[in-house]
Amino acid sequence: MRTPFDTALRMQQRTVDDLKVKIGAAIERIAELEQQGRDLVARIREERVLAHALPFASDAWLATAKHAQARIAEEVTAEQARLLNLRELAREAYGTCRAIEGAAERFRAEAEREAEAAEQAAIDDIAAARFLRERKRMLVKAA
Repeated sequence: MRTPFDTALRMQQRTVDDLKVKIGAAIERIAELEQQGRDLVARIREERVLAHALPFASDAWLATAKHAQARIAEEVTAEQARLLNLRELAREAYGTCRAIEGAAERFRAEAEREAEAAEQAAIDDIAAARFLRERKRMLVKAA
């Protein structure tokens, strides 16, 4: 049965679905950034080992790598904050969705009760009419 809440419910479900996709993308981005950080740390270790074996200085490269490492850490922090915000939005959107579903269910139940009451009233009317006809016949026979 269609309800006046169906459109709002569909829109809210789309919002929840969009947020799920955004949360998944944010999680992937965090994992990607963390992997880049781990790769950079491994490369820094390799370069330090090689720097001891070679006669030239690698301080400039290490400074650049440390800067890249700090940038990646900042990006991870920002993405985690974004993910936290997205999760909060998803929680609110899901709560709204559940509230709309509840309102739609109450609307359906009320419509069903009204239909059952109308059906019972029709049955009562038929029974009352039958009773009156029988009573009228009995009065005609008695007279």
